[in-house]
Amino acid sequence: MKKLLVILLLMMFIISIIEAKVDLNTATLEELKTLLPITEQQAADIYDYRFFNSFFQSIFQLREIESIDQETLNLLKPLVSVSHYDEKDESAKRRDDIYYLIERLGSNEGLQEGMSDIWEDYLISPRNINKLAFSDILNFPNTSPIDVAAILNRVVHGDSISSYYDLRKSPGISYYGAKNLQNYIYYKEQPEVRDLYFDYQLKYNDSPYEDNVKEMYMESMIRYADGTPSVKNQSYWGYFNMESDRASMMNKLRMRYKNQFKAGFLYETPKGSTQIFDSNYRNLYEEGKFYVGYENNLELLGNNFIKVYAGNFRATFGEGLVMENTDSYSPRKTGYGFNKRITGIIGDISRTQEYALRGIALDWKRNNMNAVVFLSSDKKDAVVYDSNENGELDENDNILGYINLTNRFSNDELEEAEEFFNDYVGNENQVKIAPRLDVLQEDIIGGHFEYSPFIGTHIGVTGYEATYDREFVVPDELIELLISDIDYYDKWKITDNEITSMYSTNTEEYGDRDYRRVVGFDWRTVLNNTSIQGEYAELQKDGDLGKIGDDPSALIISSYTQFDNLYLLTIYRDYDLDFDNPYHRSFSESERFDDTVFEKMTYGLNNTLLNDMYNNSAQPSAEKGIYFETRYQFHRMLTLTKGYLDIWERKSDARRGVRAQVNLEFKPIHQLRFRLRHKHQVKRYDDEMERGKSQADETELKFITYLSNFDKLQLGYVYARVLQPPYLSILSNPAEPGGADMAQAQTLTDGDMIYLDYTHNFNKNLKVIGAFAMWYSNGGSFWDFEDIELDFDLSDRGYKTWFNIHSRIADNLFLSLKYKYKKFITRELEFRYYNDIPESGEYYFQRVEREENIVRLQLDWKF
Repeated sequence: MKKLLVILLLMMFIISIIEAKVDLNTATLEELKTLLPITEQQAADIYDYRFFNSFFQSIFQLREIESIDQETLNLLKPLVSVSHYDEKDESAKRRDDIYYLIERLGSNEGLQEGMSDIWEDYLISPRNINKLAFSDILNFPNTSPIDVAAILNRVVHGDSISSYYDLRKSPGISYYGAKNLQNYIYYKEQPEVRDLYFDYQLKYNDSPYEDNVKEMYMESMIRYADGTPSVKNQSYWGYFNMESDRASMMNKLRMRYKNQFKAGFLYETPKGSTQIFDSNYRNLYEEGKFYVGYENNLELLGNNFIKVYAGNFRATFGEGLVMENTDSYSPRKTGYGFNKRITGIIGDISRTQEYALRGIALDWKRNNMNAVVFLSSDKKDAVVYDSNENGELDENDNILGYINLTNRFSNDELEEAEEFFNDYVGNENQVKIAPRLDVLQEDIIGGHFEYSPFIGTHIGVTGYEATYDREFVVPDELIELLISDIDYYDKWKITDNEITSMYSTNTEEYGDRDYRRVVGFDWRTVLNNTSIQGEYAELQKDGDLGKIGDDPSALIISSYTQFDNLYLLTIYRDYDLDFDNPYHRSFSESERFDDTVFEKMTYGLNNTLLNDMYNNSAQPSAEKGIYFETRYQFHRMLTLTKGYLDIWERKSDARRGVRAQVNLEFKPIHQLRFRLRHKHQVKRYDDEMERGKSQADETELKFITYLSNFDKLQLGYVYARVLQPPYLSILSNPAEPGGADMAQAQTLTDGDMIYLDYTHNFNKNLKVIGAFAMWYSNGGSFWDFEDIELDFDLSDRGYKTWFNIHSRIADNLFLSLKYKYKKFITRELEFRYYNDIPESGEYYFQRVEREENIVRLQLDWKF
């Protein structure tokens, strides 16, 4: 104890000495004059050296001053100190101030990935709020049309906004709207920023294939007439030895000069694909993505604003009915809050591959008008089938549809695998339909014109025409083509209407054509604190282009009302089954091909890779419904953070569903919060006797405490259950006296999970985020957010732990390193018997343990 006391006293003495020293980099002239060993002139010389030359990196740097000799330096050593000081320009200082925002944007995945690049540019080089158009402000994150109208109604009358405080006084603007804008804009004089920026990003991820993808690859391609079970190497998984597939890697480089000239390049190698260092220049061009762009500011050409992009670009207009080219699907994408879409043209080096546009695009704005023209020419992956019945898939065969492949095997590799399967002794399943890379030439010409008669109101027209070098045809014998065995034909259900309704360029109705044409119009108007917007689009088939209602169509209308502590959002949508627009990305509950054979029948398909038609579908399902969403703060301690209700009908089978969720937060003090979330969903809610009816409920209780230094702890519990009818095979002998089978009316699957999340900031440049979770399930499943990723746990029981280190290694270098360990018990799919149960009575192997060790690395170099 005495030793500890002595050590503490010694540390306090040392600290007192350090604190008493004069810091040469921060001391004022008067403080320097208090140093007794030197004269006032020597103090002035030290001050002038720091002011006119540079800050001190070492005490010995004093010898560079003519009036300071070695004797004076020796006298000063115990009296002065030199703190670490970085000479940074305004851009570097601004980056320091908004580091937490840049970190959050830089790690975004999926839909917001490409948009994050744009928002980060605005963070580093903010824009003048007094000179922006309506769509420019609306494209900032978490701003509403009401907020934008409130700003422009001031500016247009000559009342310029001069500060954040002034912005907050704008009549009609919300607190959150102003707060979210403040880091992206300036008011009077533009902050000093660097002219030239470079941003390099590297991502490495060795996550395993998702369960549904793994099942697709492991399902055998061999079908024996006598029902003999197949073995592992008779699948794509075994043929390509996918157990040893390499991790995915992404390299991205962006350049920007004065926020006007922009360029970018991306090369991604998904899991199991060829790495960038193994690629030739041709692969880099064909498989990589790039753009060069120019955006002028308003001062150069008066009231004109022009954007020109060449290479890969993203085009988004209205509510996403006609055009929004991304490979990602997002359920319930409202267009508000975190579900934002950036309208107009932007450069695109996101990971979108199948629906990427490559060509040239021009976006011109003047006063109250906006015109966009874009041209794209690119090769697309597609599903090809043996339409000429010559026993092989060749360039003369028809296309069934686009496909976004999980693993893009080369065409030579696919053909060799198919030949191996077809020639396998005893195989009854001959491949006659398969995906192919870059087999479809797609040339697009499109445009958008928008007119705004007054602030907050516009009407726009959007359209595109895609021409092809091959025909899209949905054959009459579609069931025989997709399903390999006649015994499985009964698996074809009414929901598969979504497959038969796919677009064809050659039909009896309108003959032969080589194009797909989609046109539509959108609108918006802001009335006080309410914004009303919508879009209507048609896919031209045999109707008149100038007539509304005679072709497959899609409609979406929404209203958004905003108060200080409340918002109300209502969305109505109605999408026809035949509205097969591959660039349609509007609001929906489920993606296209949900509940079809592309999702439900890995084991029965002629080619198991067709599961990717559903796995990576980006189009919304054909549905009709109405959606309500709100947020309301009842009291400073109690807030309904989000509540929504969706009632819809699926067009393929007229199935009606309802989904509701309520999120409540109780905050007795700022550092302590309790959150309750409950989700309720019913399918076939209108028919109690329908076998397809199911009910799912999920409840989550979370306790959060905020500690010092922005540290955080979260403890949560989740319980989920699903009530659904039994499989018909279970009811083969219901409740018969003495029978072996048990009568069963409903099946209950449930499970629960408990987790602990933590965030610890070691300092402003280093933090760690992590969690530990364990679950027990009887057929249930859980979605779990892991910092910036979403994990789906579908296993009997298990546990996992992960941590993610975020470090600012240097001023311009950022590191994110995630490690996850997961151990769980599941059932490995190997053989399937449906008409003849094997002697063991098992459809699957017994429960087995699985382990996963996952590493994810991200490096960002900004200079």
